[in-house]
Amino acid sequence: MRWRIGSMAALALAGFALAVPSAAELTNTAAPVIVAHYHLNVTSVAEHQRFWVDTLGGKAVKIGSVDAIEFPDVYLLLHVQRPTGPTRGTTLDHIGFAVPDVPALTTKVVANGYALTVGREPAPGETASPPTAGNYGRFSYLVGPDGVKVELVTNADAGAPPIKHHHVHFVNREFVAMQQWYMKAFNATLRDGQTDFIIGADLPQVGYMLNFFSWLPTENLTGTAGRAVDHVGFEVRDLPAFCAELERKGIKLTTPLHRDAELGVSSATITDPWGTVLELTEGLRH
Repeated sequence: MRWRIGSMAALALAGFALAVPSAAELTNTAAPVIVAHYHLNVTSVAEHQRFWVDTLGGKAVKIGSVDAIEFPDVYLLLHVQRPTGPTRGTTLDHIGFAVPDVPALTTKVVANGYALTVGREPAPGETASPPTAGNYGRFSYLVGPDGVKVELVTNADAGAPPIKHHHVHFVNREFVAMQQWYMKAFNATLRDGQTDFIIGADLPQVGYMLNFFSWLPTENLTGTAGRAVDHVGFEVRDLPAFCAELERKGIKLTTPLHRDAELGVSSATITDPWGTVLELTEGLRH
């Protein structure tokens, strides 16, 4: 995986890495753990389809009995339930996608009536933090229905798809401790390029995926349950063995291993120490 932005600081800010070729499914069949879905609580499926499908280029599908949006290498599962708040203010800051032309898609998003925001979002009425306060042309931050925050980064690969999933971005004052917890839970490795406000973890046989950012505003963060992005879904190979490994590490299951009747897959959940809900599944790759 090669970087194509000149300065390391710009790389860390944009969270930019080249994406591997992909099709509109979960294409990584070899990795033991991948980020496979996001569970969204939505006030209107139609409004989310307008954003994710008509504007960003996803595909409306059904997974089991659940309305979903399919992008290359990730699914968004839409559950009709009014969220208790946006992604802002939770431990999950945004969902990252890679596209060949960030300015062009950003222009389309704004033309369709959606707002721009910034990386380290300030509290209402405050000034944005200088290093991430703006659109650098190679990445941008958007706000969709129900306050779901999205980052677009540049995919400079020849023949890159119009859009694909790129990363999940967490925030926390204890962002280094958070990164270390995810390394422990998912057997991830420390990514080079750590700064005083961002640190990354790479999943085995996946690489660039998990980002952890320093949270600057004064208000306290909340967990994700009930919010617009309710939880992140990790697709796991041999889920029973993985759950047993978590227990040996001292990480308790929030919901025990069971069959999810709606999705038609095996499922369990854990919650990180800061309240981020994580669903573990086996079956979405099929």
